Amino acid sequence: MLMRWWNGPPVLVIVSCPPDPAVQLTTAKASGNLQTWVSRGPIEARTPTKAEKRFLLAKGLHPGLFKEGRVYAVSDEAAKVFDGVGKTFFELAGRFGLSGDDLSRITETKRRLSAFRPTTYAERKAAKGLREFLAVASPKKQRGRPGKTTEDRLQMHRDADQLRGEGKNTDQIVRILGQRYELKYSYVRRILEDASQAGPRISVEHFSHRL
Repeated sequence: MLMRWWNGPPVLVIVSCPPDPAVQLTTAKASGNLQTWVSRGPIEARTPTKAEKRFLLAKGLHPGLFKEGRVYAVSDEAAKVFDGVGKTFFELAGRFGLSGDDLSRITETKRRLSAFRPTTYAERKAAKGLREFLAVASPKKQRGRPGKTTEDRLQMHRDADQLRGEGKNTDQIVRILGQRYELKYSYVRRILEDASQAGPRISVEHFSHRL
C-alpha cells in the first residue's frame, strides 16, 4: 500500500496478509496523521536513495522494513494520484459533516471494536450491531470490467489528449493513465485504441488516523 505521515511524497510498502504475521510500520519517532491507499492497479516504484532512506527513518518508518526490502519510492504520477485521492476523501467527509478529528475517532473506535471480546450474549449482539452500524454498504457494482463505462472511457481519451499536448509519448501516456485509473496497461491500450469513443484512432504501445 501507499502510505505517509510526513510532508512529502508517499512510499510504497509491501505489507503482509493473514495468516502471515503483521509487520511493524513505525517507531516511537512517528507522529501525525497516517494516510494509506491500496491501489488496485499498477504502481511504478524504485528503490529509495540513501537520502530518501535517511529521511524516512528520521520520520519514524521502521528500519526492519528496509532490511526486508519492503519500502519503495513511487513515481510522480502515483504520488499525484495519492494526493488527489486523499484531498477528495477529506473534502467528501467534510460535505457529510465529518472533521479530521471525527475520522480519527471513528478509526480508533473501529480498532478497539475489532479487538473487543464480548463476554455475554447481550454484548455479542451489541458488538455485532455496532459493527453493522459503522459499515456503509457500497452501491452495487456495475457489470463488466473496471473503467468500462462510457464516461470513464471518454475522460481517459481527454486525459490522453492533454498528455499528448504536454509532449508525452504513447508509452508514457499508457503508464500514466494506468496508474491514474488503476488499470492494467494492456487494458488502457485497448481503450485508447477504440476510435469509437473519442477523436481519431491512435496506436499505443491505485485515508487516515492519528499515529
